[in-house]
Amino acid sequence: MTNLFAQKVGEAENPSKSRYVLKLKTMKKLKVILPMLAIIFAIGLTFASVSPKTDPNVQANDYVLINGNWRAIDETPCQAGDETCRVQFGEDGPVYDVYDEMDTSTLKESDSEDPIILDPLS
Repeated sequence: MTNLFAQKVGEAENPSKSRYVLKLKTMKKLKVILPMLAIIFAIGLTFASVSPKTDPNVQANDYVLINGNWRAIDETPCQAGDETCRVQFGEDGPVYDVYDEMDTSTLKESDSEDPIILDPLS
C-alpha cells in the first residue's frame, strides 16, 4: 500500500530527502529576506532618531510674563532670599517678575528689592 500524498511531494522513497529540500528552500529564502529586513530596519531607525537641534526657548533659563505671553531671558543672577526676583528692561522700562519655568507658580527668589536692569525689549 502506498501513500498517495507522499508520492506527490517525493517522500515515498526517502523521507529525510524531502526534509532536506524543505530546509534548503527555506534557507535560500532567508538569505534574501534577512538582508532586506536589515536595510529596512536601518532606514527606519534613521527616522526614529532624535534630532540634535534644540529649541532656543528651551536653552533660556528664566522667563518673564509680558502681557500674558512668556518671554525667555538669560539666567538672572538672583540670590535666594525673601524677595521676588525682578528684571527691568532699560533704565526707565517696565519691571517684571522672573520665573524659573513657564509656570506662574515658579517665581524666582531674590535677596534684593531692586530689579536687575536688562537691555530694552526689541
